[in-house]
Amino acid sequence: ADAAVSMTTISPVGAGLGVGKLVEQVARHPECAQELDTKCEAQTRCSQKWYKIAIHALMVVDETVAAQAMWHRAISLNGASTELTSRIRWPSLEQTPTVFISRLESRKTWDCSLWPFIKRMEEQTPQILEEVLAVASRFNAAYPYLAREGTWQNLFLYRGRDWHSELCAAMPLTCRLLTPELPTKPGVPYATSFNEEVVIFRSEPGASVGAHCGSSNAVVNLHLTLTGAKGTSLKVGKDDFPLENGRALCFQDSFFHAVEHKGDEGASERISIVVRVMHPELSVEAYAPSKRTDVVEDIEAFDRAGDLEREVLRLRSAYRELAAQSAAGRGVIAAVDSEALAESDSCRTTGNCAAPSSSALHGRAA
Repeated sequence: ADAAVSMTTISPVGAGLGVGKLVEQVARHPECAQELDTKCEAQTRCSQKWYKIAIHALMVVDETVAAQAMWHRAISLNGASTELTSRIRWPSLEQTPTVFISRLESRKTWDCSLWPFIKRMEEQTPQILEEVLAVASRFNAAYPYLAREGTWQNLFLYRGRDWHSELCAAMPLTCRLLTPELPTKPGVPYATSFNEEVVIFRSEPGASVGAHCGSSNAVVNLHLTLTGAKGTSLKVGKDDFPLENGRALCFQDSFFHAVEHKGDEGASERISIVVRVMHPELSVEAYAPSKRTDVVEDIEAFDRAGDLEREVLRLRSAYRELAAQSAAGRGVIAAVDSEALAESDSCRTTGNCAAPSSSALHGRAA
């Protein structure tokens, strides 16, 4: 009980320093460090994972100096082998993901035009927002260990290569825009299970999301603000990027990033949709010399043709479903139009010109 009471008196900074120190001991344990030799850089390795967690604990409470010193200790940790791949190869404190594939280019921000569908999403911002607001009751707390203050929530539309069917039924436009686009690189294995996702974030004025980075450098976040950009900024590395409604910011998920949603006068809730996509340079060849990932046991034996075939079948299925929905919609409209025409003919021939039927009115509104 005394320990529990004492823990409540520790400041967030003190707690961050304590967690960081404890977790670093795990990272440096010999049984943990041996994975630097037994696993390749495209896999989650024990020391790298725990050092990432330790550094995160410091960065969330803005202990940058302590985090910098810990980063130096992390990249100096050696496995038994002298190979570079048996070390943690983070290029700087700005990037400390669980998985770091050294052959991929590191950029804080990317040209969003590399993903043409994001332009179409920008153009449909009001309609996408309307769909999100219709499912707002489904939001859940987002990553509580990162939210320093205020309300920060999320809602996953696509995760682990699976679409949330119930949400897609309630958000047909959004899913129609995105279903043909993911996965973005069929025939290339994922580095981690969640290499590509679609997640919707919501925050309220006063929310502060601490600095954090993603699971790997093989992910680029296409971050489209739908509403509430005023008074909100996204920090990537050391650079601040003011957000703008209806405009996307594309940045590499492996860089530390944080969100400040200030409670400025006139500020409102912020809602953003984030499409996490594969790094533009990610390919089977880019994984070399790694032999496996967290998802694929043998990269050389990865069935590219089979993966492409599954994607073709998925797209065909989605197209058939869309065609069926479209045909059903046309059938309803045709039936309503026929009913309205019959009522019009009756009006002309009998003079009985009653108000249009409820079904005709609803059909026309639809």
